[in-house]
Amino acid sequence: MLNKTFFLAVVMTVLLVLPCAAESIEGLSLHVQKIEPGVVRVWVGDYISSTAVCAIATRKGIVVIDTTNIPKLDQAFRKVIAKELGRSDFKYLINTHGHGDHTHGNGVYADCRIIAHEGVTARMWENLKDVPRLIAWNKEAVQEQKDQIASGKLNDTQKAVAAEQLIISTLTGEFLNSAPRPTYPTKTFRDKLVLDCGDVTLELYQSGGTHTRSDIFILVPQKGILFTGDMMADKWLSDTPGCLATFAIQSGTMADYPVLVKNWQSLIDRQNEIKHYIPGHWNGELSFVGFQNRFNYLKTMLADMETLVKSRGDFNQFRADYSLKNKFPHLVGSPGMTAQGHQMSINHLFQVFSGRIGLSAALQGPIMDNRFAEEFPALKADILKSREKYFFTEADLIGLGYFLMQQLKKSDNAVEMFQLCVELFPDSWNAFDSLAEAYYTKGDMQKALELYRKSLELNPNNENGKKFIERIEQELAK
Repeated sequence: MLNKTFFLAVVMTVLLVLPCAAESIEGLSLHVQKIEPGVVRVWVGDYISSTAVCAIATRKGIVVIDTTNIPKLDQAFRKVIAKELGRSDFKYLINTHGHGDHTHGNGVYADCRIIAHEGVTARMWENLKDVPRLIAWNKEAVQEQKDQIASGKLNDTQKAVAAEQLIISTLTGEFLNSAPRPTYPTKTFRDKLVLDCGDVTLELYQSGGTHTRSDIFILVPQKGILFTGDMMADKWLSDTPGCLATFAIQSGTMADYPVLVKNWQSLIDRQNEIKHYIPGHWNGELSFVGFQNRFNYLKTMLADMETLVKSRGDFNQFRADYSLKNKFPHLVGSPGMTAQGHQMSINHLFQVFSGRIGLSAALQGPIMDNRFAEEFPALKADILKSREKYFFTEADLIGLGYFLMQQLKKSDNAVEMFQLCVELFPDSWNAFDSLAEAYYTKGDMQKALELYRKSLELNPNNENGKKFIERIEQELAK
């Protein structure tokens, strides 16, 4: 998954067994980890959160699990895997989910049968539509990394991180600008699929509903391995957790969760058969305890949200009381378990069980896909007409407004968002204060002054408003 912002990392620590990094690919250290006899895991880089491609030698041929977001790397990985396993009879490729950093290299295995959950094809189609935006983001990322390296402000570790990320961003840019066409799965399934490879059996289970709707678990009982994709980790081996950074219940439907619970429980019941829990990126580790804790979190959330909706409880009060600290104190500080992710879980499940629309979720697509200006007026009109269809808080709206204004630098869109907040919460001094700031950012001092004064009428102790009124009056006097 491509991120616009890249975090600094520390040196990699030891994985399940010590991997070899004597060679390099495209200037990035190559790592080969032998998990079990006939099972290898390959990745590049010492700092970046790159996808780890796995391969299993079976009587019927080599089974590869996942590709990367850069086919040039997968071409090299295929040769490495063949050398490590002493054979080149590649038979199957399995995608753990549909994100580009696990499917963009599918074309390298076009001669194989490609297996995935039925939701992967749709996700890959979405990836293709997203290419123009990814090209723009990647171009900015390349320049940011070049500027970091040229600044002279980085220590040795930071320089190494930036140098690795610049290589990845450059290779990503080459791929995205090559007019890529997806290589879709040739065999899909819904709930479960068993792949019999003679001496090895791979059991594929639907696990969608947290990371994406297309996620799967892959159990290989003869090797004692469970592949978990990008759903979770309970230990990070670098400061760039990437896709493993957040565990949240955020992508399923009502029909998905009973299947996920059933499949996940069946794997917990088979704990004695599993020695290795393998996440989709090299810099995350997962244990049985972490695997079970997140399952219990999911089950508890599902049960409590169903109870809330059936009892017609107060959602906003529930959300305020149902914090990680109050409800799941043992998960506070656990990798991927963040207050923001937990809030995403609550919002998503309330939408699933209540049928009401989460305003933040409804606006995410238009905001991120640059469709806000064309779609927001109709959405706003519907919200004001049928408020009961939606759920939101004042803080949700203000947060979206500041994201538009500060992160995306779209002050006009921020004004529209804050204006909706004012109309929905006409007695909120904070809503008027935020709208005033958006106008100030746009350069409309008179309007900003008017709104800050309104905010002070509602809350005479608004010190931020007092400060800005003084500043604006001085600027207008000049």
